[in-house]
Amino acid sequence: MYAKGMYNQLIFYIEACESGSMFPELSKNIGVAAMTASDASLSSWATYCEPDDVVGNVHIGTCLGDLFSVNWMEDTEANDPASETLKEQYLKVKKLTTESPV
Repeated sequence: MYAKGMYNQLIFYIEACESGSMFPELSKNIGVAAMTASDASLSSWATYCEPDDVVGNVHIGTCLGDLFSVNWMEDTEANDPASETLKEQYLKVKKLTTESPV
């Protein structure tokens, strides 16, 4: 895609255990950035688990999200993407995601 000029800049957000394994040798000069929930060897962690697993006033007995993706989505909703830089978002999400190395 880079060689064909199909994008100017591209960002990947990947939520999965060991998600850092997807980009072991990401080139710095092709306009691609990646933010992953964890590194190549550790799990990502759930959030909104019991007692916070309520949907429509009912506990559903499972976790409702992942700490990384919830932090990323809540940050995106709370900030104007036109004014918050990717680095600012990364630093906020990294600080809030305490159970895995973003």
